[in-house]
Amino acid sequence: MRIRCVVVWVGTWTTLTSAWMMPGRTSSIAPGRHRVAHRDVTLASTVAAPDEVAGTTVGDTKGAVLRLADVAISRGASSLLQNIAWSVQTNERWGIVGPNGAGKSTLLGAITGTVRMDRGAALVGPKVRVGHLRQSAVSGSVRTLAEEARSEMVEIEHARERLHLTTLVVEGGDYSDQALAELGEAQEQFEKAGGYEQEQMVDSVLKGLGFEPQDSHRLCSDFSGGWQMRIALARLLLSKPSLLLLDEPSNHLDSSARDWLGKYIAKYDGSVVLVSHDVELLDASVNSIAEISGNTLLEYRGCSYSKYLDEKEFRAQSAEAEYKRNLEEAARLQSFIDKFGASATKAASAQSRVKMLEKMKREGKLDPPPVAVVSRGPQPELVLPPPPKPNGENLLALTNASIGHDPDQEPLLTNIDLTITRGMKLLLRGPNGAGKSTLLKALRGNLPHMLMQGTRTENDRLRLGVFTQDLAQELDTNARAVDLVTAYAREGADGNVAVTDEAARSVMGRLNLGGEKPLRKVGALSGGEKARVALSMFALKASNLLMLDEPSNHLDVGCIDALARALSGWGGKDGAVVVISHDKAFCEKVGFTHVGTVMNGGIVLEQRSLRESDWEQYDIGAANAKLSRT
Repeated sequence: MRIRCVVVWVGTWTTLTSAWMMPGRTSSIAPGRHRVAHRDVTLASTVAAPDEVAGTTVGDTKGAVLRLADVAISRGASSLLQNIAWSVQTNERWGIVGPNGAGKSTLLGAITGTVRMDRGAALVGPKVRVGHLRQSAVSGSVRTLAEEARSEMVEIEHARERLHLTTLVVEGGDYSDQALAELGEAQEQFEKAGGYEQEQMVDSVLKGLGFEPQDSHRLCSDFSGGWQMRIALARLLLSKPSLLLLDEPSNHLDSSARDWLGKYIAKYDGSVVLVSHDVELLDASVNSIAEISGNTLLEYRGCSYSKYLDEKEFRAQSAEAEYKRNLEEAARLQSFIDKFGASATKAASAQSRVKMLEKMKREGKLDPPPVAVVSRGPQPELVLPPPPKPNGENLLALTNASIGHDPDQEPLLTNIDLTITRGMKLLLRGPNGAGKSTLLKALRGNLPHMLMQGTRTENDRLRLGVFTQDLAQELDTNARAVDLVTAYAREGADGNVAVTDEAARSVMGRLNLGGEKPLRKVGALSGGEKARVALSMFALKASNLLMLDEPSNHLDVGCIDALARALSGWGGKDGAVVVISHDKAFCEKVGFTHVGTVMNGGIVLEQRSLRESDWEQYDIGAANAKLSRT
């Protein structure tokens, strides 16, 4: 797997790629526009699949950095987005919000050219550089961390090359006015591009994302998956595109790195479009909100996320109140018409009111407010089956355990003594790469080789339910969503063969996967919708120990809240929960009884609720905390 950081140098490359002549993709480009090929940079040296080769379209943006004009996009036979008209001005920072499957990532795909539009145009201005970080998997690189991070700082590198060449001319003995003037211009260009502060900039971004100074000389391939994501993010930020497109960038970040990213975006010298379900990140970073709802886009220009919520409610109430007033006025007019329409003395007045009523109809005043404006949508609901009663107090225990991935290497965790008891709700916290997911896998027991020493003891009536951050990405893309849910519910010794498609669709519907969506193939669903499919699978089997690894990744705000509510009220005296999460709002709703800090090759377990200091920056000085073996 590899992480793909798409950097588009608009106005520099004007080569039309053959991808734009593929079947099903229009090859005509309107006058005044041209397609610009992506510079598609990966951590590994790879070639993009044909459907990933794409480019932005340069055209008349009417002074904006980005302009979408009458954009319409379908998913299969269903209309996903309609009549999208939107612009991003210089130095505006937009957050794109909306439920899973609404079309947020699709909209970014339309901008970068990876998604075909049925109608309309997505245009960027001349000389605009577009940088795009998608939700993606990760891979290694032959470069060191520092080399990879600065590899796309092309403005500085171009200025450095010019400075080098002009310096060679002068050092070669050419002291003419022209040579000296060109050298002076090259020095000024290099300084303006930030060449003299390059190392400082690289160090600042890497530190903000949690890297230590000694990490700079390590190979990218030495880092674990979460840190690979940070490397790609660092490289993109340091490339300083004039239009920065980010799709769920905080999914693999801990709270400290999320805080830093929010502050960085808030001060970013350029325009930003951020797709995120992370409320705290949105509140800290953007100054306008675009909500995708009801197949269209609603602008909340100049609104922070918190202000957007207030404005959204105000608009909905105002629209509903105006609609009610219009209906009452129409009823009053109709009543007069019915009463006096046949009266000789009142005929003129009645006719006047007929015209008034017809005008109201023409102007749409009697049409219900647009769904996108007033729809609050049903809140997702997750109902977990009650836990089967176990035998005794202990559900699962690791005793004197040494845990790792490779028996030929030193274990990542040693001397682990951890017992999960009935009624326990345990949050595992700690820096990325410290071994939290490794510990959870050892507890799960499906990879016996990870337990290098010690014992794992489970209750003879243990029923284990597992939800991981990558589960949604591992689903069979060729299977129907409902078939996956029912198959999982029926299989295994603890399965229930009586689970029907109707029962599965009911669970999925409560998570807002209703209508025909359960009948779609998984590959046709968005990332967030896939996560809801996985959550539906998780909800249909009765368990008495639930393990969740970063469950809020890829879920929208409503689903995250539904999961938190379900976990908070679940378990009683018979069930237990073990969770890894960096999502502060989610964790505070669950109601944890224990906190386990995983660091420095061990775990410190405390019986207590969460406190504010749990979200402060971790001590991540342990050199091996980020190694790929985690």
